[in-house]
Amino acid sequence: MIPSDFLTLILTEIGWNLAVWVPTTLLSLLFIRTVLGVPMRELAAEIEDRQTAAIGAVFFWASLGFALLFSRMVAAPTPMTDLPWSQAFAWLGLAVGLSLLLFSLGVWAVFGTLARRKGESVSGYLRRELVAEHNLALSFVLGALFLVPVVVAYHVTL
Repeated sequence: MIPSDFLTLILTEIGWNLAVWVPTTLLSLLFIRTVLGVPMRELAAEIEDRQTAAIGAVFFWASLGFALLFSRMVAAPTPMTDLPWSQAFAWLGLAVGLSLLLFSLGVWAVFGTLARRKGESVSGYLRRELVAEHNLALSFVLGALFLVPVVVAYHVTL
């Protein structure tokens, strides 16, 4: 793989992830506001203090749906059986690496914002919310942040 192909692939991954995340976020926030009746100014309190699992579930199903829908628009998966083993594993490694990178950026952006409000580190915030306080709403949001880059990487990179 030449460097220009690699750069093009990374930019394509980032672009399609943004193309999935923008409608996911807009649809989720619209649904939460209109159907669940939660004002946007109370969204953080619903997730952190009241730990409303339905809020996190909305982000989860919207992420799954949009990721599957948009990723099918991108491309059909390349059959890995046509490649030599070394090349197939290299593409798989690249897909996993890009997925984890984009997942990490999403976690940093979303949970970093929430953690700063509480004056905590991201890892300390996640440990407290997910383990000590059993916050299912944040667990669903975390799942949604993971789904989009993995599904998009499956269809773009592999």
